[in-house]
Amino acid sequence: MSSVSEVQIRRARSEDYDAIVAFGDVYFGRDYLQSLYQKAVNDPDIYPLVAEVKGQVVGFYMNHYLDGGLSVIKRAARVHPSFRKMGIMHKLRQALDEHVVTLRPGLQYLYLSASNDNVSDVKKEYMPQGYEEILRKHFICLDFCTKDLSVSDVTDHVSSVTTLGYDDIKSLFTLDDVLDKFFDSRIIFNNFVGYRCLESNIKHFVDENKEVCVTIASSTKPPGVTTPFSMRDIDVVSFSEWFKSEVGVVYIVDIYTSQASSDQSIRAHLWRHVDFLKKLNFGDKGIFDVSYGPNVSEEKVRSYLKQVGISELSNLPLNMEVLLERKL
Repeated sequence: MSSVSEVQIRRARSEDYDAIVAFGDVYFGRDYLQSLYQKAVNDPDIYPLVAEVKGQVVGFYMNHYLDGGLSVIKRAARVHPSFRKMGIMHKLRQALDEHVVTLRPGLQYLYLSASNDNVSDVKKEYMPQGYEEILRKHFICLDFCTKDLSVSDVTDHVSSVTTLGYDDIKSLFTLDDVLDKFFDSRIIFNNFVGYRCLESNIKHFVDENKEVCVTIASSTKPPGVTTPFSMRDIDVVSFSEWFKSEVGVVYIVDIYTSQASSDQSIRAHLWRHVDFLKKLNFGDKGIFDVSYGPNVSEEKVRSYLKQVGISELSNLPLNMEVLLERKL
């Protein structure tokens, strides 16, 4: 058995991909790294590290700098099964922290995220260091088969959903009254990552595998008209992203509502994403993952999805995501 003294830490390279994938499944089949690794190692806002033992890559961890350099979150931690309990993750974490201190002096916030299966351990380790919980969201994961998706009768509902572009989101971020309704903390918490409502983060919402959608309140929408619309009339906002993983396609929807949001809008967003998923033709099966706030019930989400062919809960022990913050 190798000792921790034999562990070497270096920056990850494109050619490390095969070795890291060989670690096997992590995050219960919802792992995004396999699909997005090459993009991550070439992103100037990501600092990825690997651990090596006698030339073999045995660990990976990365810092992701957000909010225009104001914040950083650690992501995608993993160690090869044969090299766990050797202190490898501790060494990777130390190296990432040293990079923060020496090369990113403008940082104001450190972030960590956790799920219901590890949040107690994460809090026990990090709250004494000054971290505190700032956001918590529930989510559900459902299995789907693309051939079973039934979207032929939802066209009218889907047409009420508008996809936002860069300039639309930039405009949205200037409207405090709208942000108060949907993002009162001014942080958008999508798929275990927190983003402040800043223009520098828009690139993380509008990408080749990501979208932002809105509906407007039905009382303000003229019959048959979906655009143009006033940002102040937004009823529901949803963010989506999709990637391939060990279990097939993972399609993630983060829904944001206010107390006044209508069930009609919530249903339209869910159906629109299922319709889009079917049109993607991205794979035969996968996981449809929906996060939601206190104004949306799991029962409603499952009912609306059942109507378009998604009804079976995934056999995953995950149902909550938590964001912790440390102010510097």
